[in-house]
Amino acid sequence: MLELLLRRCLQAVPLLVILSIVTFAAVLSLPGDPVDVLVGNAQKDMAPEEIQLLREEFGLNKSPAEQYLLWLSNGVMKGNLGRSYKDGRPVVSIIRERLPSTVRLVATALLLAFGLGVAWGLSMVALKQSKAGKWAEAGLFVFALILYSAPGFWIGFLALTAVGRVNFLSDVPLLAVHAAGQATPTSAASVACFGYVLLPACVLSLRRMAKIALFVRTATLNELSQEYVTTALGKGLSRIRVLTKHVLRNSLAPIISLAGLSLPSLLGGSVLIETVFAWPGMGRLAVESTFGRDYPMILALVMMYGALVIFSNLAADILELLTDPRRREAYLSEVEGARN
Repeated sequence: MLELLLRRCLQAVPLLVILSIVTFAAVLSLPGDPVDVLVGNAQKDMAPEEIQLLREEFGLNKSPAEQYLLWLSNGVMKGNLGRSYKDGRPVVSIIRERLPSTVRLVATALLLAFGLGVAWGLSMVALKQSKAGKWAEAGLFVFALILYSAPGFWIGFLALTAVGRVNFLSDVPLLAVHAAGQATPTSAASVACFGYVLLPACVLSLRRMAKIALFVRTATLNELSQEYVTTALGKGLSRIRVLTKHVLRNSLAPIISLAGLSLPSLLGGSVLIETVFAWPGMGRLAVESTFGRDYPMILALVMMYGALVIFSNLAADILELLTDPRRREAYLSEVEGARN
């Protein structure tokens, strides 16, 4: 297991370097100039020398290769990931302010997606196995397909419209509980904070919830077609017992693999959801930085998301090896064969 961890960590280094180079080139290709966006209409009142000084301060007068090396030496190597063009503060400090809001939103969405998604998928399997529930299972299946196909921001706008127009939903909290950059609410405000996070978290979790439900349905039906299920039913075990104790346990490995991709997916989806609900997290920060041409901030956020994808997959692989003896034996045999 330690060998797998070390090998994946070593593989992550060149991947992150390539990601940083590609991201840096893509950021520099964006139309517009950071100084023009930062100064705005005040540029007409500034002397050309002042604008040139700003460009030199940001390093924009250097070649792309020099700018990249400057970002590595002054930002990455020092641990502050550079300084924001917008207010001159270290990028790490700004991310530290926004990170708790995004963690709270994504963690709530992840719990909702997996808790309700697995129950949804198992309900479809149980209804499909019964004679009277096939139409209900078909309805749940079609509804899952519709949710999975619908854009997240469109669902968010529908949710905001419904809460604003339906009388019995008028007390549901809307939009962010605190402004960006302010301290995260604690203690007595935690209940109110949960009320504000619930609606955007539900909207964020819907597409992932539908995908998990469809995935669990397919994986479980495949397991139900195996011979050991027929044997267990022949011994007199109930379908519910076979489904929950045997089939679900054997379907756990692919579900864990899906969990490894769910966290980065929810983080990516939070960019639009945070913008729709004015949630002061990293997703909204990414949108603001893109429109403001804040290159150090964009690079830092992309690198964080890229590292999260790599290490989420690593965590999923390790958990899969721990929970699935078949995968663990195959991995150990592969390692033993490579050594020989």
